[in-house]
Amino acid sequence: MPKSAELTTPDAFRLLGERLKAQAVRPNVYGYKPHAKQEQFHQSNKRRRLYIGGNRSGKTTGGVIEDIWWATGRHPYLQTPKPPIRGRVVTTSLLDGLLKIMIPEFQRWCPVSDLRGGTWTSAYDKQERVLNFANGSTIEFMSYDQDLDKFAGTSRHFIHFDEEPPEDIYTECRMRVVDTEGSIWFTMTPVEGMTWIYDRIFEPGQRGESNIEVIIVDIKENPYLNQSEIDEVLSELDDDERKARGEGKFVQLGGLIYKHFDPRPGGLHVLDEIRVPPNDWLWGASLDHGFNNATAWLWHAVSPDGRVLTFYEHYQSGWTIDAHAKEVLRICTEVFKRAPDFYIGDPSIRNTDPITGTSIHQEYIKYGIPIVLGNNDVSAGLVRVASYLKPRSDGVPNWRVTPNCVNLIKEMQRYRWKTYANKKLQNSNNAQEAPHKKDDHACDSLRYFIMSRPDLTPVGEDTARGEKNPYGLPETGKEYLAGSERNQETSEWARGPSTAWEVDEHMGGEW
Repeated sequence: MPKSAELTTPDAFRLLGERLKAQAVRPNVYGYKPHAKQEQFHQSNKRRRLYIGGNRSGKTTGGVIEDIWWATGRHPYLQTPKPPIRGRVVTTSLLDGLLKIMIPEFQRWCPVSDLRGGTWTSAYDKQERVLNFANGSTIEFMSYDQDLDKFAGTSRHFIHFDEEPPEDIYTECRMRVVDTEGSIWFTMTPVEGMTWIYDRIFEPGQRGESNIEVIIVDIKENPYLNQSEIDEVLSELDDDERKARGEGKFVQLGGLIYKHFDPRPGGLHVLDEIRVPPNDWLWGASLDHGFNNATAWLWHAVSPDGRVLTFYEHYQSGWTIDAHAKEVLRICTEVFKRAPDFYIGDPSIRNTDPITGTSIHQEYIKYGIPIVLGNNDVSAGLVRVASYLKPRSDGVPNWRVTPNCVNLIKEMQRYRWKTYANKKLQNSNNAQEAPHKKDDHACDSLRYFIMSRPDLTPVGEDTARGEKNPYGLPETGKEYLAGSERNQETSEWARGPSTAWEVDEHMGGEW
């Protein structure tokens, strides 16, 4: 170093003091002190980590620190690949996500001594959006508003998604870590509702599957925030936003329609085991037809005291009507050894195809499945189903379902009200009164059946009070065995409608 460039002792102490002051006021990675959930995130050795939480709960900071530790090869908890590391950080947009959030976070936490050339200017390539480290590691920055083909290319050792990515971008990025057996982590607040990430990442992680770790952090778990300020902000939000932005919980946008549905096996609405209802109950099967979307057939039974049990489902997309009809007949003949007392379905199945001149209704009749056209008053049906979820005075509701009806149970948890196209419209209009038309096939099938019956709740409700088994179900019957003793008792192939019912073509049965 030339004489003129050498630091004098006073200058050296002054520079040291300035850096110590900067570290104290705005520390870099060396001054990072993770709170409990951040530490749990850093310690996980799962290859996919979902760090999900409320706003300002420290998710993004934890993710950026993890990025830097991997790039520098100085991870205090994990054995990471030896540098040089190829990383990728993907955020919401180039302007709001990258320039306003991620770049400032990296500038804050990454020591300049770890950067190529010792300065941010020399290390960050603005045109390519790549951060270069002194040890040869690189981190590229991308955003969800880029075209999908931009996410292809060479392999990466890690990928960090800040906020929820579109599914196709995730899938493309997922392929980038296959050859390196690399890792992916998400740092996000679930403001988009129960989307693909709930199905593919969150639920498998909660079950301990697929090498996925789920860390959920509440905004109140961040010890560096003022708790009274947090309480004030959360008090201004509605229940759903409070759960998403404060607690980091998945909620359905627009609000759940069946908010009181309990999906737990052995809980209020889902039995703890599979049970076949007795043959002397009224049996019915309901249809919501689809082709590209799923066709949902459900089997139900009504107890003498008016409670409904849904106990079997056939749920399949891409099948022709003859395939569905044959499967329904197989279930009746081989599985239960009896036919339902009646079939009911979406009234739109009577619409005639202009080319073939036939309808879905007529096609099923050809196979001996006479379907009564159901009541498609959606609003009234939603109210009726919701009322069946309420427990009676004995604590047992009017409708329950067996745990093998997995698609119905899944849809019931996510069935939500329709939302507007954007926040501006949502804030300037009343809430929608119609359900969101997606993944609602089993819910529609259930609604047709419930609306085909009058409200069967006894006036006094005293008939079931105090009974340990109000449904009167057999305690056994975990399997549907063709020819079981219970089903052989009354195993006629075709039983006519119960004498207590009269069938109407459009409304179904009338008491």
